[in-house]
Amino acid sequence: MTTRNGSSSRHLRAENLAGRRWRGLVRESTEQQADKWSPERQRDDLRRSAIELGMIPVEPLFYERVGSGEAEDVPELAHALADGKAGQYDVLVVLATSRFARNRAEAVRMKAEFRRAGIVIYFVAQRLISGTYAGGLTEGIHEVIDEQENETRRFWIAGGQRQRQMAGRWTGVVPFGYRKRMVDRPDGSRGWDGVIEPNPAEAPTVRLMFDRAVQGVGTKGIAVECNARGLRTAKGNLWRESRVRELLTNPAYAGRLVRYRFRIGRHYYDHDADDGHADLGQHFDPVVEPRLFDDAQLALEQRRTTMLHGEARTYPLSKMLRCKACGHPMTGCFRRRRYYRCIGRTVYATCEAPGIRADDAEDAFAAWLGAHELPEDWREEIARSTAVVSRTGERDRRVTIEARLKRLRDLYSWGDIPEAEYRAQAEELRSQMGVIALPSIGSLEAVAAALANLGSAWRSAPAEMQAAIPPLVLRSAEVVDGRVTTWVVRGELKPLLDLCRPKAAVQERIRFSA
Repeated sequence: MTTRNGSSSRHLRAENLAGRRWRGLVRESTEQQADKWSPERQRDDLRRSAIELGMIPVEPLFYERVGSGEAEDVPELAHALADGKAGQYDVLVVLATSRFARNRAEAVRMKAEFRRAGIVIYFVAQRLISGTYAGGLTEGIHEVIDEQENETRRFWIAGGQRQRQMAGRWTGVVPFGYRKRMVDRPDGSRGWDGVIEPNPAEAPTVRLMFDRAVQGVGTKGIAVECNARGLRTAKGNLWRESRVRELLTNPAYAGRLVRYRFRIGRHYYDHDADDGHADLGQHFDPVVEPRLFDDAQLALEQRRTTMLHGEARTYPLSKMLRCKACGHPMTGCFRRRRYYRCIGRTVYATCEAPGIRADDAEDAFAAWLGAHELPEDWREEIARSTAVVSRTGERDRRVTIEARLKRLRDLYSWGDIPEAEYRAQAEELRSQMGVIALPSIGSLEAVAAALANLGSAWRSAPAEMQAAIPPLVLRSAEVVDGRVTTWVVRGELKPLLDLCRPKAAVQERIRFSA
């Protein structure tokens, strides 16, 4: 592979890095590694080494990486790669091989990505340039050793957590509604004794949730009420149905310490059938009375059983409809009759736009289906239009638009552009891509059958067929003031729909999307 200046990276030496632009990658360490791998020490050592080698710093100087995971889960590493591809710097300086990746698979994959981008990776502690012929064996050995050290460290940490929990002390993140109990130690210092206690600022919210659950309110309704009251999670986020359900089923709120409730097998010495079930006893004050906790579990189970065995209600357009006001998808709900409402209103309580009656939305979709009639020679017409698109080089345009979409997603994930701008630009690019989509005859057969045979009969079709048809045809449908205003049709269907002879006027505007 070649570097940014055109030289081969296989024979690079440290002295060859003089005059090249550099940025550093710093990964935060655990408390156990604070002295050896603290972020402050990493920054100082990276600067010192770069100065010794005569490299030129480029601001912003450091990418701060927290934790582990794949590149998609680590925006700092993905950001460094994207900036490298854009030519913003030439050398990524890292303190040691163990600071670049958590495991060998990730290290090999990401090093290859940086090499393809022409970026040199220099490891200060080993005085090693990644991917060189002379250092290949040494680099591979360090990758294996780093991975083994990480596994060993995880093994011993897991053992310590096991003993700590068996002794009745809390491990892991302190649940919402609790706080660490601080005590005075014999040496005069003050610290955490491993016990958690109710947090006066958060405990009332937890009790409110349990009271509402016992009264028969569902987890979604509890989340909406808390959000409407201005109550937030420990991080200041809105409550979601899944978070409420997780809270209401956590036995810690009754003061019960359950062994390995969220056990991950590879983190522990052995497997015990009681893991996740064995109650180690009440080691801390509960936020709610144990009887209230048990009553809430019974109410949740009764509600779940009623929903499973009660009247079946189907919502075939769920998540296909989108609220134009807030951009969130709309899901089915029942308030004396069926409705579609956006989660911006039902979950986040941030949108005041009205929903749409389910019958109105589904009647509109059935009418839209029934307003198209395919000619008998549609296959031949599609084949001719595909040939024209292929000759005009539209495949290259599609690749270009896909690259622009990816870059736009990166800018949004890094926080360089606001959400509204991202949505507007992405929708425009998808519309452009939809117009030049290249369909295949086989992929259009199911849609053609739906247009030819279903039409308005879709409303009386079985529930499974009703749910299967909308994703075949639509990307989404925009709703404004309780009415579907725009059908966002899958882009590859444009040649097919262009051949349809409308049997009736279609009032809703159509837009094609990739």
